[in-house]
Amino acid sequence: MGTIRTVELFAGVGGFRLGLESASDRFKVIWANQWEPSMREQYAFECYTAHFGSQKYHVCQDIAKAKIDVPDHDLLVGGFPCQDYSVARSLSGGMGIEGKKGVLFWEIIRAIRLSNPKYVLLENVDRLLKSPVSQRGRDFSIMLAAFNTLDYTVEWRVINAAEYGYQQR
Repeated sequence: MGTIRTVELFAGVGGFRLGLESASDRFKVIWANQWEPSMREQYAFECYTAHFGSQKYHVCQDIAKAKIDVPDHDLLVGGFPCQDYSVARSLSGGMGIEGKKGVLFWEIIRAIRLSNPKYVLLENVDRLLKSPVSQRGRDFSIMLAAFNTLDYTVEWRVINAAEYGYQQR
């Protein structure tokens, strides 16, 4: 089997990339984007490029405004912003898919429509399954329907990282 050409959205400091590259040398990130809209200084992107190098395919642009022009790839990964689903907000304060960062899920859908990768691997938080509090599960159902519309089969699960030796639950 050959190289798995990978695109990384919401790259952060490169957690997905580190995990994939430590799992197999077959994964090759060919385009990555990280942008924090509420920050003037882009510390996560700076950390990413300090670790992986400053490359023309390491992009620091607002994904909602960016022209997504990525090369053909096999796998799209993303840890899209979770603040609108997270326990960092109160249940009543979580805006879910309608929140300022929750709507960024639709940028993933836009990228998939434009590039049609074979595989998509996303990460978020378990509260996503219960969002919004007034209509438990609605947001996740909307997301599953969006993938169904694009003819993707979805497998999902909540994973407790503590069961794999990590501090986060």
